[in-house]
Amino acid sequence: MSETAVLAVLSRLESGQGRIELRLEQLGAGQAKLEARLAAVEAGQGKLEARLAAVEAGQAKLEARLAAVESSQTSLRIDIMGRMDRLENSLTDIRSDIVVNISAVNHIRTMHDNTREEVRLIGDHVARMFMQIKGIQTRLREINGEP
Repeated sequence: MSETAVLAVLSRLESGQGRIELRLEQLGAGQAKLEARLAAVEAGQGKLEARLAAVEAGQAKLEARLAAVESSQTSLRIDIMGRMDRLENSLTDIRSDIVVNISAVNHIRTMHDNTREEVRLIGDHVARMFMQIKGIQTRLREINGEP
């Protein structure tokens, strides 16, 4: 090969090498940008992980509070049921007292009615006895000759 041909090839090689070096520089710059973006993404991921941890901590607190509320609700339900049972027992006792008092009143009313009937019967007996006594007095007067 002639020297011009070699120089032409060499010139082409040098020009290709320049383009390759330029391309390598561009790739290096692109890689630097990608690395910067990767660092930003990793920082964002760190922030997201921190936020996720905060959300999970908040969720744990809420679950603890929910458990406390459920426990309180169960305790309240037990207390209310106990109170209702006591009120029901008190009401049953009051009803029993009312039934006993009504029975006593009915018994006294019956005794009163019976006493009234007995007084009426005694009055009838007294009236008959009075009539008999009058009859006996009349006979005694007749026997004694009194007017």
